[in-house]
Amino acid sequence: MFNLVQVLAGLALIFLLPGYTLVNVIFPRRGELDPEYDVVYRLALGMGLSVVVSIFVGFMLNAISDEESQYVRSGPLWLALSSLTGLFVLAGWFRGAYPGAGYIHPTLYRPTAESRSGVSGKKEFARKRALERLLKEREQLVVDLKKFAERSSDSNPQRQLYYRKRMDNTRERIDKVNEEIKKLQSDGV
Repeated sequence: MFNLVQVLAGLALIFLLPGYTLVNVIFPRRGELDPEYDVVYRLALGMGLSVVVSIFVGFMLNAISDEESQYVRSGPLWLALSSLTGLFVLAGWFRGAYPGAGYIHPTLYRPTAESRSGVSGKKEFARKRALERLLKEREQLVVDLKKFAERSSDSNPQRQLYYRKRMDNTRERIDKVNEEIKKLQSDGV
């Protein structure tokens, strides 16, 4: 059992922790990499950066070792990777990547860059998504308006009246959509 714990801790230290904490230093805000799949991107980048950091630590330890003292062993590797991970955690905390640290003690709370700047990445993403939805809806309404205009030229008076009403309703909806689009565009600027 003890051997399994050592193996899992070693794998996490080599393949996850240094890179993940480095990603938190570089991108401290949640949703900064991607609003929906931020955790996936952080884990993937963290694994890749962990391998790179581990290789560089191995190179450095090999560069400073001589024939009498070999530093590329488990002890110095654990110490170097743990120290780097600790430094990355401190730098990430300083940049506001761990707002949950305030639950441990209130003095550990540091606001994220998102709350310091006042601009929310999630709000901006939601605004852009709503704008895209409204633009698609307006395009569809314009297509429907053309279709209703073609069908209103029918000789049947009831069908003409029906499609004219549909055209009027569609024009009203286009006007409302245009107002919403202008409002969203003015909020973003």
